[in-house]
Amino acid sequence: MAPVSIDIDIASTVQAIDGIFAHREGERITIWELLEHQLQAVSLTVGNLDRMYFRLLAEIEHIFEQQQLSPERIADVIDQASVYCNDERLILRLVEWRGMIQSAAFNHVLDQRRYRDLASLLRSVDDPMGRYIERLYRLQDANTKDIREFLQRMQNANTPEVPAHNQRWDLRTVLELLKLVTTHLTEYGQIGGDLPNPGHACEEAVRNFDRALALVLVQLIGRAREDIAMERL
Repeated sequence: MAPVSIDIDIASTVQAIDGIFAHREGERITIWELLEHQLQAVSLTVGNLDRMYFRLLAEIEHIFEQQQLSPERIADVIDQASVYCNDERLILRLVEWRGMIQSAAFNHVLDQRRYRDLASLLRSVDDPMGRYIERLYRLQDANTKDIREFLQRMQNANTPEVPAHNQRWDLRTVLELLKLVTTHLTEYGQIGGDLPNPGHACEEAVRNFDRALALVLVQLIGRAREDIAMERL
């Protein structure tokens, strides 16, 4: 597999966003164009963030499918997963756009009956977008001590994970598990048999990921952009 470069992916996404909002110097942009750009940027950002999330988990799974573990690949994926969980550039953009889209949804310009559907679509964007942002914040602000205690309990129990434990797996908990794996490899030259299986943890993290948030957002945004396009004709 090609190396995962989340730092480059985020930088490329930021560049693409800047391209969406770029317009000629001195050119006036209408409220419709600005709103359309904001919606397009949200859709692009959410799609790219989801793809990065799954690429990281796929890379981790692939690493631990190999007979000979590569400490270098593990270190690299830890670095890239840390970038995903801690880089604030995209989440701050999403927070800004959420506020602006909600402001537009209640703008007096949309008071006319002809804009009823568009206003409803814009208002409907707020809930899934808010939950999407909250999920990103949870990855960034996760209580590392709490995660470590969770992993320690599983390690001490030395029993297969039960569903209640499986529900805890996400990219952040997998990242903390990889740090424990690295410690074991450094100290003992192998992974302790009492540690959770990283491949299984990744599989559960994929299953726990709420795909509906992005799907709903993209659908709502697509319909809103269609309405805006009709208005701009």
